[in-house]
Amino acid sequence: MRSPAILATALLLTLPAAAWQNEVNTGKPGPHLKIRPVSLSYELSWNGAVNSGRINLVFGREDKRYPNNFIAQAYGKSTGVASGLYPYSFEYTSFLKKHDYTPSLFISRDRDSEETNDTTNRYGKTINSVEVTTPHKKGTAPATKKHSFTYPDHTVYDLLSSILYIRSLPLNDGDKTVMVMYPSGDPYLARITVLGREMHNGRKCIKLDLKLNKIDDRTLVLKTYKKMKTATLWVSDDPERLPMEFRVDAFIGDVRAVLDGYKYLN
Repeated sequence: MRSPAILATALLLTLPAAAWQNEVNTGKPGPHLKIRPVSLSYELSWNGAVNSGRINLVFGREDKRYPNNFIAQAYGKSTGVASGLYPYSFEYTSFLKKHDYTPSLFISRDRDSEETNDTTNRYGKTINSVEVTTPHKKGTAPATKKHSFTYPDHTVYDLLSSILYIRSLPLNDGDKTVMVMYPSGDPYLARITVLGREMHNGRKCIKLDLKLNKIDDRTLVLKTYKKMKTATLWVSDDPERLPMEFRVDAFIGDVRAVLDGYKYLN
C-alpha cells in the first residue's frame, strides 16, 4: 500500500495538469485559414538597435517533391553589432497537411558560435522528437536527445502551423485561445488573448497578447518559461491577416521583428 505522502505528492502533480488541460479550446481552424502563398521579410531589432537581424517567413511555396504537403518556412540570422555579440542563424521547415495546415513533420537547424542543433519532430497522437547537438569545438562528439510527448485530446501545433491557426480564427476583441505547441524539443501551453484593434505601422491591425508556459512532458505540470516574459503580435485586420510585428520581452532583452516587405508567390 502506498504511503499517504506518496499519494499526496501524486495528487499535487495531477491537479495543475488537469487545470490547464481543461483550458485548451482549439478545434477546427477558423474562417481565415487559407493563405495566398507569400514570402514575408522582417527587420529585427534588439534593445532598440535596428538592423540587428533579418527574419523571413514563407507560406505555401510549391515543391514538387512534396505534393501532399503545404510547406511553411522560416529562416534568419543576426546581423551588424548583434552578430558580433551573438552570432546566430536558423532554418525551419514545416510540412503541413493541405486541408487544415496541421503539422506532420518539422525540421530545424539552429546555429550559434558554439554549436549547431538539428531537430526533427514527427507529429501524430504521439510527437517524437530527435535533437542532435554538434559542438564546433574539434574533437567533441555530437550528442543526441530523443523526446516524446503524448496529448491526444487536441491538435498539437508546431511553430509555423501555430501562426496559421491563430490567424485563421475570427479574432474578435476579447477572444481567448489556449493551445498546445511543440515547436522544438519541448511542449508548451500558449494562451492568446485578442487585446483589440488599432492602427499599427500605418495599417489597421489586430493586437494579440501571448503567454507561454513550458509543459513537463512526464508529469504534465506547467513550468515558468524564463526565456520569454511577454509577447505581443499584430496581424493585419483584413482578409490577408499578415503578421505585421512580433514584440518579445525575452531573456536577452527587447526583441522586435517588424514586417518591411512581402511578395506573393503566385
